[in-house]
Amino acid sequence: MGTRFVSAVAFYGPKAGPLRELLAGVQALIAEHVGGGFRPYSPEQVHATLIALNGVREGGAVVNEYLLAHAGVRREMDLPRVMDILARRFATPLRVRVGGFRPDQPAPFTSRGRHLSERSFSVQGQAFVLMGWPAGSLAGAGRPLDELRREMNAAGVLHRYHARPADVDDDLYLVVGHHDGAPATALARATAAVRDKLAAGPADLAIALTDVKIVAADSPTLAPPRYVSGIPAAEADVLALM
Repeated sequence: MGTRFVSAVAFYGPKAGPLRELLAGVQALIAEHVGGGFRPYSPEQVHATLIALNGVREGGAVVNEYLLAHAGVRREMDLPRVMDILARRFATPLRVRVGGFRPDQPAPFTSRGRHLSERSFSVQGQAFVLMGWPAGSLAGAGRPLDELRREMNAAGVLHRYHARPADVDDDLYLVVGHHDGAPATALARATAAVRDKLAAGPADLAIALTDVKIVAADSPTLAPPRYVSGIPAAEADVLALM
């Protein structure tokens, strides 16, 4: 597999309004409890991955890394179709909510079997991860992000977390930074503090087409970027990165 990371992401770049306030507040709480062990992402670097487009060269074609890894299928990615799907799906902004879930209250669904209050913020390995969900999903009106990711199969792209046909991933996740081996007690305090903050003050956001970018980098953190483009990104430019 290659080491170039290419993704369709939301919110990459400068932040403003409720999203910037959300990130600043969350990062401040983490720093308060973790101290110098916290390695925050810059506001511009924070992003929500919609679908990974990592490619592997097979002869003269570029096939999707996860389709090859999970299904053993060597199928050329249809990048123009990827762009068409993104343009159509985000022609109307997708409303999402981060926070607003208390552990003692019923949730409309679970995420990977866990209550939304628990999933809204967590430490995953060395990463601090914020998570939100489409407003439509919370209201019981489908699973817009999962449907977007599943539609990408028609373009020869398999979502990383759709390893099995029945897998569902309607999560919008944003990594806000990492730690370098902070004590478990400090991580637990930071996690509890951020979850309390999110439960008391959710952030309602919207992803418009102008918020969606194709970003390529040599690190999964997408920093520094080697390429950033709005939608549609030129097929030749994206293929040249792989």
